[in-house]
Amino acid sequence: MSSPNGSTSGLHRTMPQDKAIRVRPRLEDYPLHTMEKLRFADTDCNGHISNAVFAVCCQNARMELLHDPNRVPLPIDGQFVIARLEIDFLGEMRWPGSVVIGSRCEHVGRTSLVITQALFVDERCAASARSTVVLMNRTTRRAAPLPPETSRALEAFCTPWPGREV
Repeated sequence: MSSPNGSTSGLHRTMPQDKAIRVRPRLEDYPLHTMEKLRFADTDCNGHISNAVFAVCCQNARMELLHDPNRVPLPIDGQFVIARLEIDFLGEMRWPGSVVIGSRCEHVGRTSLVITQALFVDERCAASARSTVVLMNRTTRRAAPLPPETSRALEAFCTPWPGREV
């Protein structure tokens, strides 16, 4: 699915969209790995894992990174909120089993960051995702600048996407 600016998740963004080459994500491309158990309750009427569960897996992995003060320090009055989520479904996930979610920061900005993720079942990529997350001030409920120590911590999770530089 294309975003309004014409970029597509999992594609080289330096090429025009119609000439882009698909790059299948690899788990080793992501510095943070999170494992989730797939439950029978996660299945849909077709017998595979519901698409909503893909989003939940991404959320759990994002929270593991963003809400661990040992990894990413946050100001007392700050919290991360998601502003955008894109998921490309590349294959099925089935119960029973588990999924490993690879996560990395793609970009750290002034008040927000972009996280890319991929979901792997038996080393096969089942989905890729891209989310924009904003630091919000709890009192004003508005975007707040990322403190330097928060930016530095997030940048440690930035890795180059194969075929392009960060």
